[in-house]
Amino acid sequence: MIGKLSNVEVRIWYNHHDKNIINKIDKSLSIKEQAIQAHSLRNKYRMQARKLMRDRKLAKHLDINNYNLPFEYYENKYLNQGYNNNSLYEKILDASTRSNKMVNKKLGIV
Repeated sequence: MIGKLSNVEVRIWYNHHDKNIINKIDKSLSIKEQAIQAHSLRNKYRMQARKLMRDRKLAKHLDINNYNLPFEYYENKYLNQGYNNNSLYEKILDASTRSNKMVNKKLGIV
């Protein structure tokens, strides 16, 4: 399937995997470790989705302009928004399973 799927097909694939991140993480881990695991899975699925894209030009554009940010970026982002302790990591967990609504809308996916 590498390089074979349309943008819509890839987005459907990505959304399915993105929504299932919460079911893939190890709930026996600390909330921080769960957030790290969720963040890692999301980045993995984003990279896999780009490999599946038939539109290689767009995939390259996304790699350059919408690259995967490190976990620490999100820790700092949410710390600056006033989150701390468990609420910080719960926020990262939540964000890891939420896809971009504007991209979905643009592709006609509701």
